[in-house]
Amino acid sequence: MNHRFLLLPVLVASLQASTISYTGSLNPSDANDVFLTTFSISTTSDVSFQSWGYAGGINGHGQVIPSGGFDSYLTVFTGFGPTATFLASNDDGCLGCADPSLSLPGLAAGTYTVALTAFDNFSFAEMFPGFYALGDGFIGLGDYYDSASDSIRTSDYALDVTSSAGFASTPEPGTFLLLAAGAALIFTLRRKLA
Repeated sequence: MNHRFLLLPVLVASLQASTISYTGSLNPSDANDVFLTTFSISTTSDVSFQSWGYAGGINGHGQVIPSGGFDSYLTVFTGFGPTATFLASNDDGCLGCADPSLSLPGLAAGTYTVALTAFDNFSFAEMFPGFYALGDGFIGLGDYYDSASDSIRTSDYALDVTSSAGFASTPEPGTFLLLAAGAALIFTLRRKLA
């Protein structure tokens, strides 16, 4: 049996664009909660991010996302864990919808972390790039109040991450919890030592 023919479908599949879609809710009692996820790409790729929670829409997997979620903020970090460094961010990607969208053309192979927060809960790493990293946490000024509609929005979110060359791996859900717990622990320890 020639194994080269068995590997070909796997190689072709990994070079096709793919989308990972996330839906969920931040803690409804804590607007400073953070959704964190990681992804890896094995070759240079155009990577885009689209939130759907505020205005609603249809995500990358064809799921209808209702409107009504919070005004979200998107931050992308290079690397993973507490030492991940700020790369890019976006607040409102489309006029009047308060859903961030971000395109990163030619993103190098590697592992990246995405944080989705309520607006005004920015990472210290973004505010002070080069001095702080993901493990230093977020400033904690987020809320679910929306001044445009003068209402409290839900804590629901929806996020698509799309890579033109596909993903090297899809993280396990437990990875998110470990990453969040580690970042929170380091942030707490640094604050106590300061």
